[in-house]
Amino acid sequence: MRIRHAGQGLDIAGDTDPGCVRVNNEDCFLIDQTLGLLVVADGMGGHNSGEVASSLAISTIREFARKMLGGEKIFLPENSDPRLSPRARQLRYFVNTANTMIYEKGRAFPNDAGMGTTVVAVLADASSMTIAHVGDSRLYLFRSGQLQQLTEDHSLVAEQVRKGAISAQDAAKSNFQNILTRALGVEKDVSVDVSDHPLFHGDILLLASDGLTKMVGDAELEQMLTREGSSSEIAARLIAAARAAGGVDNITVIAVRVSQESGLGALGGFVSRIFRG
Repeated sequence: MRIRHAGQGLDIAGDTDPGCVRVNNEDCFLIDQTLGLLVVADGMGGHNSGEVASSLAISTIREFARKMLGGEKIFLPENSDPRLSPRARQLRYFVNTANTMIYEKGRAFPNDAGMGTTVVAVLADASSMTIAHVGDSRLYLFRSGQLQQLTEDHSLVAEQVRKGAISAQDAAKSNFQNILTRALGVEKDVSVDVSDHPLFHGDILLLASDGLTKMVGDAELEQMLTREGSSSEIAARLIAAARAAGGVDNITVIAVRVSQESGLGALGGFVSRIFRG
């Protein structure tokens, strides 16, 4: 499935591929340009439950974003952390609600018991973005020729790296890369990391499931992003690289290229207007 949006100096593209080994694709992604909402989810579980979990995460986040962001009034969730920005409070609420929906569905249907999904989600306006994530799907920012990972993986090996127990090189070869310490739907409550970041003209955003990042290292990603091309070309190039490296998992990419002329333009036009008001 491939989606592309372009206009007002903004080029957004998303694509997903089952990879070279797996038959089913348990990844899902969402681009809602009107709300400035981007989401990648990577499902896990027996039978078809991974697909169920990732699809439910996407549909729930989209539904509640449209309810709270799609009208003239600004809605903030009750009892949310007042230290967070309004967008961070909203996005955390959307993701927490998705967690509840997946968890309850797993309890109600035995075949789906224990299912879960990662998620990385973005709400953006013309000058900034808010990120929420759980699991090991990632968001990268490419700016001025340098690649920066803005999310921290919620995985066993990533925690070992942060504690200094193993090196990043050892982590990349570890047999425990797929062990997550957090995922949506596995437990009744989940901790959702949220953060706010400025955006500048010329930035490239990259949301990706681990089917890309475990096949293509950061150095190669950075090199590939330095090449000219539209967001569609970036997404296709990265998926092709992951497949060429073995494609052992489903691969999903959303790429956003911002022109020097217009900032994030239409991506967050609506969100920008309501928060200015």
